[in-house]
Amino acid sequence: MTTEQFKAHFISGATGLSLSYACMHPLDTIKTRIQADTTGNWRRVVFSKATLHSLGKGFFVSALGAAGQGGARFGTYEFCKSRMLPKEKNGLTIPVTALSAVIGDLASSIIKVPREVITAKLQIDHYKPNSNGIRPNAAFVIRQTLIEEGPKGLFRGFWAIAARDSPFMVILLVSYENFKAFHHRSVREAFEKTREYSRLKQHKAVAGSAFEELEADIPTMRSILYGGVSGFLAGYLTTPMDVLRTRLIAQKASNQTMSVVQMAQFMISKAWSQPNSISSFQKSKNTYSAFFVGAIPRSVWWFGICGIFFPTYETLKSLMSNA
Repeated sequence: MTTEQFKAHFISGATGLSLSYACMHPLDTIKTRIQADTTGNWRRVVFSKATLHSLGKGFFVSALGAAGQGGARFGTYEFCKSRMLPKEKNGLTIPVTALSAVIGDLASSIIKVPREVITAKLQIDHYKPNSNGIRPNAAFVIRQTLIEEGPKGLFRGFWAIAARDSPFMVILLVSYENFKAFHHRSVREAFEKTREYSRLKQHKAVAGSAFEELEADIPTMRSILYGGVSGFLAGYLTTPMDVLRTRLIAQKASNQTMSVVQMAQFMISKAWSQPNSISSFQKSKNTYSAFFVGAIPRSVWWFGICGIFFPTYETLKSLMSNA
């Protein structure tokens, strides 16, 4: 991969992720407030005035942070894939894609984790308005977090986020790449049935070059569908770690803040101590409800983000490659 190609992937990833996060921010706020609530009454959370007033909180932090995150993530992902992926597709394709996805995500974590911490604290009103009624902004949240916890406060929940996003990126990108491969196979099969293919074959022309042009062009609606379904699936399956991340960030600074494991144990204990937790089935159901709270809003949110991101990313990448 050349420097120009890396730059194209970085800019495409930055623009695509920033745009998609900006468009889907209100739903992210609703999802985060549902997960931070410990009462279990999601309807009260969703339809409250506090949630309505919080829909735009953290918007600029999220959108701007997503630009750096997207650039680092997909620039690194494409670089690793280009270095490690064999020229001839074989059994290593999926493992290489998965490994590249994990490395790309870890590379973006230095931007992603502080962005999520600051955004989540704004969304759940972690810090209340002062005596003059002035609501905290991003600068206040950063300053107060550094005062209370030091630099590590901006990386609170790092391992929960890493444990959530590594499998998330593997599911997302492996699913999306397989959707693309399915599309390319369909295009090839359709092309082979055309008269143009027969004519090229008679003249002993190499049809592979024509295939490359077709592979580079995925229709926008298909890209939205492929990206959206991949995002929905990845978002739903990684909801438990997202819930843990939100609960960890929502903790007030003290000497007794819980670790990821302690928070998980606390949530399981609370689910099992509910009055209706008589049978093993009911305990399992309560545990599922505790760890998958906000799963549908999160999955729909990711459907929207990936449905916006991938068409934008693919289009920009193609335009910059051909420039």
